[in-house]
Amino acid sequence: MDQEEWIRQLIENNRIHEFYNSPAWKRKKKQILKDQHYECQRCKARGKYMRARTVHHKKYLRTRPDLALNDENLEAICDECHYDEHHRRKPGFVNEERW
Repeated sequence: MDQEEWIRQLIENNRIHEFYNSPAWKRKKKQILKDQHYECQRCKARGKYMRARTVHHKKYLRTRPDLALNDENLEAICDECHYDEHHRRKPGFVNEERW
């Protein structure tokens, strides 16, 4: 079984945490943080500096498992930006389905 199929099975079985605990993800996360100088890329784009501790999938893992370890789909972000991405409602959307 290839990596993408493995991730798809984890998603189907609601066991995605196994991906985030895998050696492949831990190596990739460490590499991305180092390559992006442990700087939050979203804060940096706004002219601020915040230390990044998280690596975020720009295109969500659940919808694009094929990009799980793709450097261009990963960004170092700070805890606040990560919280905003996943827990705060985006302006302009009325409901959870975003319409």
